[in-house]
Amino acid sequence: MANYTLSYSPFSDGWTSFHSFTPESMVHMNNHFYTFSGGKLYKHYDNDTRGNYYGQQYDATITTVLNDSPLEAKMFKTIELNSNRPWLTEITTNLSSGRIEDTDFALKEGDYYAYIRRLSTDTNLSLMSAQGIGKVTTVTGTSPGSITLTFAFDIGSIVSIGDSLYRDNSGIELIGVITGLTSTSITLATTSITPVAGNFILYLKNAQAESYGSRGYYAELKLTYNQTDEVELFSLSSEIFKSFP
Repeated sequence: MANYTLSYSPFSDGWTSFHSFTPESMVHMNNHFYTFSGGKLYKHYDNDTRGNYYGQQYDATITTVLNDSPLEAKMFKTIELNSNRPWLTEITTNLSSGRIEDTDFALKEGDYYAYIRRLSTDTNLSLMSAQGIGKVTTVTGTSPGSITLTFAFDIGSIVSIGDSLYRDNSGIELIGVITGLTSTSITLATTSITPVAGNFILYLKNAQAESYGSRGYYAELKLTYNQTDEVELFSLSSEIFKSFP
């Protein structure tokens, strides 16, 4: 179990923060804060390197919960940070998970804004990100390698390059990743599986390309900042709407 130091604020009349450093002793004297570790004396808030204690660098993390209308399943679409820096944001609900890299945020009117993306490791085919295409008519090529699936109908724009393709063959099996498209055919780089004519084909949208969001009754957000400069976070918000089955 991790050890933490808790700080108390008389102004707020409450415990305000968890700190990763665990000193042997601490004292506040002449408007300065000092701690002891390993028999050495350290003065805090004395340089511009944030999150470094006793020679070890720590990340700044904040965990909070969004729980409007707790009895309704909701879609959490976006995250907006009123901050001077973007933060890595991890989203966990009771039904799904999502993630926003700090580089995914765009600065808009003074706030950092981004769409929640599904985890690339999430291959849950019960998600709305997964849909059926139909039965394949002909298959050209063999696995592993590049193969082309041809359909007897126009597949339209339901799939995109980078999506994952599956087949239903008395169980769902991953075929590969889409590399090319026409109105009636799909080319993909395959694994070791070669589908055959008559197989029902499904697809799962690319996690980085889509911005479907996370579904759940609540959302736990963990924000992480791993740089050494000063960072401030004043508030955060999310675009949320009711999820309909």
